[in-house]
Amino acid sequence: MSPFQHTAAMRSQAAAKRKLPDSGPLDADAWIDAALAVLARAGVDAVRVEPLAKQLGVTKGSFYWHFKDRAALLDAMLETWRQRATLAVIERLQRARSQPHDRLRALIALPRRGSRARNGADIESAIRFWGRRDPKAAVVVRDIDRQRLDHIRSLAEATGVGPTDSTARATLIYAFILAEASIGASIDLHVRVACERILVPE
Repeated sequence: MSPFQHTAAMRSQAAAKRKLPDSGPLDADAWIDAALAVLARAGVDAVRVEPLAKQLGVTKGSFYWHFKDRAALLDAMLETWRQRATLAVIERLQRARSQPHDRLRALIALPRRGSRARNGADIESAIRFWGRRDPKAAVVVRDIDRQRLDHIRSLAEATGVGPTDSTARATLIYAFILAEASIGASIDLHVRVACERILVPE
């Protein structure tokens, strides 16, 4: 998962209802959202044009309105994940919280945001598994990890942590976020609070 994930899977139920004005075909986001939901549920091999069209209640012609082929859809899924699961989250936290301590705590809390976080976790887990088999997906995963770590490191430095220690702290914070997203409710609340205090001291 990524707790950073903006939950494309939550949008898949509404995808079939979104139509382009006067044109008939679903919009591209509807196909991407539905494909991400299938990816999370059954893996990348299950992301196929004909089953998606059947699920969405349209013909395959709607798909080819937006995408050259299945490979183009897969590329769009990765780019959408990049935008929603990292860039949009960073932007939202920057707007909502001005202090670096608060932003770090908000990042650490992301895995606990209910069904959206769980759906995002499923998507991220599936993409990471996909990246083990596919070089293009692997490049995107590595790039996302770098972007996230750079952002967390910059926040750590803004709290007064030195350059060397900020890299180590960013790594620990990111590892904790991913771990909590994976094991979820298994972490006791008091343990979470203690971990946050260690990772983001006053």
